[in-house]
Amino acid sequence: MSKPTVAIIGSGWAGFTLSQKLSLTKYNVQVISPIRTIQYTPLLASAACGLFNFRLAEEPVRRRSRTEVQYHKAIAEKIDLEKRIIYCKPSVEDLSRTGDFEVTYDKIIIAPGCDIQTFGTPGAKEYALFLKTTNDARMIQQRLLQMLDAASLPGLTEQQQRDLLSIRIVGGGAIGIEACAELHDLWHEDMRHLYPHLDGKLSITIHDVAPTILSTFESSLGDYALKSLEQKKVNIKTSSHIEKVEESAIFTKEDGRLPYGMLLWATGNSVNPLVESLDVKKPEKGLPRILTDRYMQILRPDGTPIENAYALGDAADIEGYTLPTLAEVALQKGEWLSNELNQHDRPSQPFDYKSKALIAYLGQHDGIVGGQTEWTGQNAWLAWRSGSLGWTRSWRRRAMIAISWLFVWIGGRDISRK
Repeated sequence: MSKPTVAIIGSGWAGFTLSQKLSLTKYNVQVISPIRTIQYTPLLASAACGLFNFRLAEEPVRRRSRTEVQYHKAIAEKIDLEKRIIYCKPSVEDLSRTGDFEVTYDKIIIAPGCDIQTFGTPGAKEYALFLKTTNDARMIQQRLLQMLDAASLPGLTEQQQRDLLSIRIVGGGAIGIEACAELHDLWHEDMRHLYPHLDGKLSITIHDVAPTILSTFESSLGDYALKSLEQKKVNIKTSSHIEKVEESAIFTKEDGRLPYGMLLWATGNSVNPLVESLDVKKPEKGLPRILTDRYMQILRPDGTPIENAYALGDAADIEGYTLPTLAEVALQKGEWLSNELNQHDRPSQPFDYKSKALIAYLGQHDGIVGGQTEWTGQNAWLAWRSGSLGWTRSWRRRAMIAISWLFVWIGGRDISRK
């Protein structure tokens, strides 16, 4: 008797978890994603700033222990949910000779994640750097080194050096704040000793359209974070409206032209094109996401569930049980659905999210923890640091990250050895 085929779209927190935990004795598992690894997004800023190797911030879908999992490096462009067909486009640049192809399935799990939200700002996608993949982290590190080398060339005025060494981060959420903290630590702990002639000239500015930073935290923690960053001489520009981006400057409604050497875009999410194309129920307001019931079943526009069709991760939300677009939410949904499908033909009980603490790093061994309990300072930093190990799914990577931290503590980062 042949096994039913489960098609998983996406290799993020939800999709990857399902690809590794679904029973291969019960199902044929096929994964369709343009990225062959899960990207451990909470670790990307640390990798960009040299705390460990980039490869430790990702994990491959293909595993020797799960060779029966079929992975297709492709983009799912369209889904016929009634005929159960996925129309795919290869994502292997010019090497593919197969052309577009189709995948049929018995059960489908849609978890493609979201796209980067640029609010349609002209020039943002062309000139800004992002922090979604390990390749993004590599580009950030390379850009920083290029900035420092360019500012060290003879013949530049001090103002030209300061313009080159201006780092601007768009987004005052956890991703933007933690990137700011890691870049601040990298400069003050390591790089300024390599470039003593540039000491005092590098600046970091956070721009956010909202009136506050870290709005997902309690206001008292947001105020603490603001004071902590200002003490570190990080410039905070809230209610900042960016009108356009050019190669070396942004233009804001409030301040006009502002030069930069690196522009890091760390704002929210926008709808994935696949999700946008599906004729399913979506929220009337806010981010367009696939609405499901508490069993993760996709809802038709009339509210009825589609049999054997599930959606989770950032691209989906539960009707009447709205959850944030967090890695922890996607991870819990992926683990829950894996267990339910392994034990039963379909989920037998509704999903219940177990809220976890919110953590943000602020630099120089300082942080905040929000949720049922609130911490600040070094204890929060320790919680954040230990939590970093918890994100990776393999003991091997946890050990290698911990060893990398030890070597950095003893001898400095590889990009700035003591």
